[in-house]
Amino acid sequence: MKKQSASLIAKLLNQNSQPLPQGVHNGHPAELIVMRNVQDLMPNPKNEAYRTDNIDELAAMIDLTQRIEPLIVKPLPEEEGKYMILSGHRRRLAQMYRLEHGMTDDPRVPTITREIVNPLEEIIDDDEMETLNIVFPNKGSRRNLSPVEEAAEIALVKPIIRKIYEHQKEHGETAGKFRTFFANILGISETTLARKEAIGKLSDTAKEAVEEGRITATAAAELSKLEKDEQDTALTAIKEKGERPTVEAVQRAKAGQEKQGQTGRETGQAEIPIERVLEAQGQGRLSFTRGDDSSEKENTAPLPPAEEEERSAVHAVLNPEKWLNPEQWLRGELFDLDQTVQSHIDDCKEANNAMGVEQWKLRQAAIQMILDHLKDCLK
Repeated sequence: MKKQSASLIAKLLNQNSQPLPQGVHNGHPAELIVMRNVQDLMPNPKNEAYRTDNIDELAAMIDLTQRIEPLIVKPLPEEEGKYMILSGHRRRLAQMYRLEHGMTDDPRVPTITREIVNPLEEIIDDDEMETLNIVFPNKGSRRNLSPVEEAAEIALVKPIIRKIYEHQKEHGETAGKFRTFFANILGISETTLARKEAIGKLSDTAKEAVEEGRITATAAAELSKLEKDEQDTALTAIKEKGERPTVEAVQRAKAGQEKQGQTGRETGQAEIPIERVLEAQGQGRLSFTRGDDSSEKENTAPLPPAEEEERSAVHAVLNPEKWLNPEQWLRGELFDLDQTVQSHIDDCKEANNAMGVEQWKLRQAAIQMILDHLKDCLK
């Protein structure tokens, strides 16, 4: 794939970070810093997904240093003298806190007025460009984003980035999967992206557990495979057993729910081995033979890149020479592989590709079969 997706966003945002010709400093263009009443600065609705806690600490720091970084704002045409904040919501609240608690009697804060430039107006609208300019420049400066906030941020920019991806792909400027493109823009791996997105699929109860640190992001990703009401049921069952909601505990709770729902098998329906199902779908029998073993050879027909990548990942997972701690390491690697497969399922659902969903679910079932077999072997 052409490695330009991340640099594309950087170039777009760089255009919006250039100073407007409001003045000159040492022969260079400089943005004019204007002191404005904090009451004239309106919070941006796009910032509502983010926490604004620990404002008292920020207010105390400002009071100590007597310094406030300029807030970035844009004019509100419909309200004369009012401005919408693009960056600096916590600083606004900190100044209001200082006013309310008698720490200052000056309501003004330094501001820089900036207009959003949209060089991709044929692809995304101005509102979407503004969203990118709120999210990406602040990714490094925002303090302690929670997993739930990260998931909301990813969900906010995903449809915008997809438009850019589809345009670039149509014009031959990029290739490969959208998920790879998107992960590259975010600067994270596809597995990490899948875990972060999984948080957004949680029920309110499960999200609260994540926010409070009662369940890890990895266990939450495993939990997200259930429907929201089933997630709450699983968490209740785990709590009643006096267990922590670890990946293993969530998997046991899922297995318990699946066992209760499998009435078809108990009434005499024959269980078809996963190998036969895969063969019937044209996937071929799964084989995990060593590369230097010529006694067994699987189908040598070339696989599409995505399937070859998955096959290589499975071989790498089951290579005994790489085992360090078989139980912990191997389960972790298989879980990562399962998350990657789940991401493909999600992509197929978004594209209304029912056949793709079923094919990837077969692969997911194969991974689960291996996990179940490992549990039996390691007992």
